[in-house]
Amino acid sequence: MAKKNFKSGIDGLLQPSIPEKKADKEKIISVKATYYYNSEQLNKIKAIAFYDRKPIGRVIAEALETYIQSYEDLSKAQKLKR
Repeated sequence: MAKKNFKSGIDGLLQPSIPEKKADKEKIISVKATYYYNSEQLNKIKAIAFYDRKPIGRVIAEALETYIQSYEDLSKAQKLKR
């Protein structure tokens, strides 16, 4: 058996396993929530997540962001129409 290399000592064990990201100017806070989805829609969302190699939550967040953006654009258009 090969001998393991522990050159970094105790300091190597105390390093975080996930590197910390630098703080952004805008801090985004995620909140865990439970929602009910149509099973057919959820299966499609899972398929999209699988093919895009993204977490299901990310796919849902992107879809919601697109919907919200289209609504905001619509609101802007309605204000300009007046």
